[in-house]
Amino acid sequence: MFGFFKRRKQKDTTTAKVASADTAPGTQISYHQELVPELLDDHQMLLGLFGKVSQAYEANEYERLPSMLQEFGSLLRGHLLKENIKLYVYLQHALANDPDNAALMQGFRKEMNGISRTVTRFLKHYGEENWDRQRQESFGNDLQTIGEVLVKRIETEESVLYPLYMPPGSYA
Repeated sequence: MFGFFKRRKQKDTTTAKVASADTAPGTQISYHQELVPELLDDHQMLLGLFGKVSQAYEANEYERLPSMLQEFGSLLRGHLLKENIKLYVYLQHALANDPDNAALMQGFRKEMNGISRTVTRFLKHYGEENWDRQRQESFGNDLQTIGEVLVKRIETEESVLYPLYMPPGSYA
């Protein structure tokens, strides 16, 4: 009759051992196999929506832009939150014994914080309904600049940063 409880307790310790094998050293932060594919999907959605914003601007559909920018901002914030919680915190611990890659990752994180502030200011400024002639003209240049920065950042994340994200046992 009490064998059930004994088996349950043994199963729980086995599960705990497996779970700890998938966490960053010294933490409870788990490795998520699906994280990089999710981040790549986020990039595609962000680039797609950014393209639609550009098309709306080119078509002089200024009334559509505030809601599109709001949607873009929401997607971007979700992506950045996912990166901050699941990627950067995990890498901070996983790369503790690799000072070169840890410094690289910290550089990415710092740079992204700056980009995030710039994009947030852009979204706040152009997210308003009042689109006078001056705003219409300045938007095109600002949109192009933001687009160039985001594309470069996405390419660099995908080629340099994301390959650093590996299961805990993969680090030397």
